[in-house]
This record gives sequence, structure tokens and C-alpha cells, in this order.
Amino acid sequence: MFLTDPALRRIAADTNDVLPEHLWRHDTATPEPLGDLARLLHKTARDFTDSTTTLNQALARVDVLAETARHGLAARADLHIAGYHQTLVDALAARERHIVLGAALVTCYHAWRNHRPLIDGDERHLLLRRCDPSRGVATLRRTDPHTWQVTPDAEATTAFEVPYPDRVVGEVTETERGWAPTAYIARPHPAPLATVYPLPACGDLASACRSLLRWWHLRHSDTWRSRTPAQLTPAELVHLTT
Repeated sequence: MFLTDPALRRIAADTNDVLPEHLWRHDTATPEPLGDLARLLHKTARDFTDSTTTLNQALARVDVLAETARHGLAARADLHIAGYHQTLVDALAARERHIVLGAALVTCYHAWRNHRPLIDGDERHLLLRRCDPSRGVATLRRTDPHTWQVTPDAEATTAFEVPYPDRVVGEVTETERGWAPTAYIARPHPAPLATVYPLPACGDLASACRSLLRWWHLRHSDTWRSRTPAQLTPAELVHLTT
């Protein structure tokens, strides 16, 4: 899974920016104002990560409390649980602190980004569903000025139910009609590519990447029936491109 760090995951959810690491750490030793912003962001990110752990532990205690309560109700049709009030108070306090730190994290990130534009170069990372890290990340590597190879992370392949985590599943090319996806599975050199499937053009880059994963999901399902993209139903074609 790509976005395992809580701070990077929260930033992606709020801004749609997918960072491979805490890039602001490279600026923490620079002079002000960029260095001041980077140091503040770094501290806030650490506090947010600690808060994530604390909130998770508090919610786990609430879960145990709820399970104990359910067993008590089933056995005696009554509810007597020691310490329930403090457990709930702790969970609510942890949640409130987490909300404040989350807002501060995103604010600090925006301030740092205003002084540090991100340059993709020949590799970039993209949320497959805008501001939704739960749908996973695609790593895009440029093969020519208009074409990117697409590699989904493990979270993406789980979300789209395809068996190719961290492997190239095709490429997307910018054309006059939009982004044209071409599905294939890269083989180790010098073995040739598997069968290549040109798919309908999509309106944006993210939907073109999703189209590749949806094709492979269909390709490995019982409804494929050895068809090509040209033989899909209108409803299936619409599903590929949304």
C-alpha cells in the first residue's frame, strides 16, 4: 500500500496531492520563511501521526467496551460495565484533538506548498479516485511526451479486485479525444507483452487509469467470456470510462 503514513494519507484526502514521502523534510534546514514553514509542518505531521495512534487505541477500547456490553445484554438483559464513562470521554477527547491537528496539518501543508511547487518529472503518483485514498494510488512513469505507464499499488488492486499489485497494467496516452488507455500486463524482459487491449478514451487521467483496472477486473470475471473491448455492451463500456 502506498499511503501508509497517516499524515500523507490525510494530505491526499484533503488536497488530492500524493507524496511519496515527507518531502518538506528536505526544507527543514533552509533559511526562513521556507524553512520555518517546513519545520512547522514537520512537527504538525509528527503530532498528527501520534494522534492517529492515540485515537485508534481509544476506539479499540470503545470496541472492547461495546462487545462486553453486548455480551452482558445477551446474558442478563442488563448493563453494568466498569469504567465505561472514562473510556468514552477519552475517545471523544482523542477525536477532538485529532480533528484540530488534522485541520492544522492541511493548513501548514498549503502554506509550505505555496512556497514549494511540486514537479512531477517523469514519474508521478495519482489517486485513482479524487480525494479518496481508500481506492489506492497509481504510479505513472512517462514513456514519451504524451504517454504514461500505469502501475497500481496493493490498495488499488484490492479496491478494484484485480490480481496485479505493483505491476504495469497498461498505459494512458493524451490525445485530441482525451486520455486513451491501452491495457496490457508487462512481462520481464525479453518476454513479449501479453495481449494488448485498446480501451475507449476517457475524459481525464484518473478515469483512464481506473479504466485499465476495471478492464482487468472484467477480464478475470465470469462475465468476460473471451470478449474484446469492441464486443462489450454499451453499459459495460460506460462503466469502463467513468
